[in-house]
Amino acid sequence: MFKRICAVFGTAIIAMTAIATTAAADPKGDIIPLRCDNGQTVEVAVNGNGDFTPGHLVGGTAVYVVQSLDATFTFTPPGGPTETQHLVRSKANVHGDLVSCTFDFTDTSPEGTFHAFGTVVVFITPAS
Repeated sequence: MFKRICAVFGTAIIAMTAIATTAAADPKGDIIPLRCDNGQTVEVAVNGNGDFTPGHLVGGTAVYVVQSLDATFTFTPPGGPTETQHLVRSKANVHGDLVSCTFDFTDTSPEGTFHAFGTVVVFITPAS
């Protein structure tokens, strides 16, 4: 179960940075906060399940395209124990004006507590 949860959230984190939306509509998917070295702090809505899947910038029209990801995931079911997984992914052809962002979020459900933190490198483009 832990591997499945990590895979879903890992994919969500990868997805969060290839973002496209057309309006400030209600976000769909998991909301993940990003603090970037360009001075921006944003939230992205992630809805997908593949490596580098696009997500949506909450309240904006920017596209964050994932170039690499270094993340750690922990899952603690009620009563423990905590399981940990580390995920590192990178595109073969990293390009663009790169921005590094960090994330750290926790999600608690009846199944347990999921914590994800790490760094994602992206380039940001306007939505078409």
